[in-house]
Amino acid sequence: MNRDRAYLKKMIPEAVPDGPAVPEKAKNPPRGRAAATGSVADAVAGFIGRYLACDDQQLTVLALWAVYTWCFEHFFTAVYLEIRSPEPESGKSLCLELLELLCDSPWLTSGADPRTIGNHLLTAKTRIHPGEEFVIEPPYTVLLDDCHHAFHGSERQPLVALLNSGARASGKYSRYLCEYRVFGPKAFAGNAPLPSSLASRCIPVVLQRKRPAQALARLHGDAAREGAERLLERLSDWAEENGAALAQTAEGVPAGIPPGLSPREQECAEPLLHIADCIGGEWPEKARTALAAVFNLEESRQSLQMLSDVRTAFISKGDPEHLTTRDLLAAIGTLEHRPWSGWGRHAARRLSAMLQPFGITSRSMRAEDGTVLRGYRRGDFQEAWERYLRPAHASAGTTEARRKAKEKSAA
Repeated sequence: MNRDRAYLKKMIPEAVPDGPAVPEKAKNPPRGRAAATGSVADAVAGFIGRYLACDDQQLTVLALWAVYTWCFEHFFTAVYLEIRSPEPESGKSLCLELLELLCDSPWLTSGADPRTIGNHLLTAKTRIHPGEEFVIEPPYTVLLDDCHHAFHGSERQPLVALLNSGARASGKYSRYLCEYRVFGPKAFAGNAPLPSSLASRCIPVVLQRKRPAQALARLHGDAAREGAERLLERLSDWAEENGAALAQTAEGVPAGIPPGLSPREQECAEPLLHIADCIGGEWPEKARTALAAVFNLEESRQSLQMLSDVRTAFISKGDPEHLTTRDLLAAIGTLEHRPWSGWGRHAARRLSAMLQPFGITSRSMRAEDGTVLRGYRRGDFQEAWERYLRPAHASAGTTEARRKAKEKSAA
């Protein structure tokens, strides 16, 4: 099937500061258009769910991302996926194989080295010629499996810089005397975390190994490919019918963005939210619920998980002004499935090392009996909590209000 679409043409962003042109007749498309074709997202989710073990939130993200690859050129940021798992054999490669069947003009490679990836992306087709119209040409979607092999050795940093440059429509990558544009959707799967700067540009999809009793179809035979081919027709039609409307809405910020997202996470989320809003039905709500779930900062980074656990410890103690190092370690050490639950000797030193990047250090404090102890002041955490964590639950807010009321009455 030929998926090279004539409308997939994009001017260099610098040349169109007022945004993409929208035909007059498409500025107010019929409300029924999106609803009439919106079932394509359900069909994509149903297809993926037959073969891949994943929860509803991950399935929603994967389905919207597959739709996004057919209309990405209307947005100013690219949506990247980081597909990972706590253990091998959890479906990462299968996930990329499914996306290869559904995405627009994909390139799937496994275990490629940095030079191979660079040579594939930096070609005459992706080279920028000043003063000339830049045309995005296939492959539009890049799927890198076993990508941990690519991020080792001396060529790691140039590859990361190349991939980072493709996260924005205006991004450019310089090589020798030439400039290139590699803007477009990309998905990475591997057995090791991505470099931090690249991971910050990705939506995380953390897969779990399927349960023994979970029945899934095997991805082989003509039936699976025929089902995917039928979906490709619908995906292409949907993108063409709704492209003008998406180009218009991409100028603004979608309503109801999940709170607490970092700027880069919001850039990743916006195209999927615009697409979900265009699809209509239950998809706008599903998209926001899914993105709030997968962008769980406390689960994705140990340092932020530590900040969250420390906040929980203070709340559980009634939000005191100080906690001794011993009490704080005792509180976070009871939490299951945390690295610090097994800390033994030098636990205080390890806690200090994790908090130091946030500018938080232990202080000397005097107990009621005059004993001098080391501990942490609640106020030293406040800025980091506000910057890096989502707002605490309502119960935490109630505790904070009670603490302030108590201080006021005491005064």
